[in-house]
Amino acid sequence: MMDLGHRRIAVAAGSAGLTTVADRLAGVTSALRQRGLRPADLTVVHGDFTRGGGRAATEQILNEHPETTAIIALNDAMAIGVLSTLRSRRVPVPARISVVGFDDVSVAADLAPSLTTIRLPMTEMGRTALTLALKPRSARPRRRGTGHLLVVRDSTGPAPTT
Repeated sequence: MMDLGHRRIAVAAGSAGLTTVADRLAGVTSALRQRGLRPADLTVVHGDFTRGGGRAATEQILNEHPETTAIIALNDAMAIGVLSTLRSRRVPVPARISVVGFDDVSVAADLAPSLTTIRLPMTEMGRTALTLALKPRSARPRRRGTGHLLVVRDSTGPAPTT
């Protein structure tokens, strides 16, 4: 998003207590820092990790932060809700607001516009989770990084010029 010139970015996030949400938000803020932007300037709206949660987060973002040019949804269900709200409010995607999801669900390529999203190696992650679960208990938390791939589709474009 930042490579496309976006500086007014909002995040439609799931519940603050979810590890997945915390990890994905940490990744977003790390990317902001790497590009010289302040994570404090990031708008984060927490809600249900569902399509309805994405709709509600988008309504709040549009009402409270109308200058937003990009929304990152921390899962594709929320991103679908984001796209739905933007369509119902006649906000053009990506000409006015770009949208990125997370998970690359099978329907992401079939949406209009098709959804730019982060693909995770789910099979490998499941295998790693099982391997960790079968090991003896550890005194410290066991975490393993996973690879990811940005799948660029039609829901992202350059930030609008103002």
